[in-house]
Amino acid sequence: MTTPNVVITNPKARRYARIVLDVLGAALAIVLAVDASTPAFDLIDITTPVLAGWAAARAVFGLAVDTPNTPKQ
Repeated sequence: MTTPNVVITNPKARRYARIVLDVLGAALAIVLAVDASTPAFDLIDITTPVLAGWAAARAVFGLAVDTPNTPKQ
């Protein structure tokens, strides 16, 4: 199967990049949940910019790499 207009043409590399982004997102969600649920932690000065960067990276990856490689039916 050809992968036209794709920056990452290797399917394994795309898969690993997606896994890394999603694991980082899951870890960030856990940190955000713990931070929000207890006054013992106050990480909002760190988590807010990290969340913004992760959300942008995941959206760009989805649009630029995942979408062009999703089979059309």
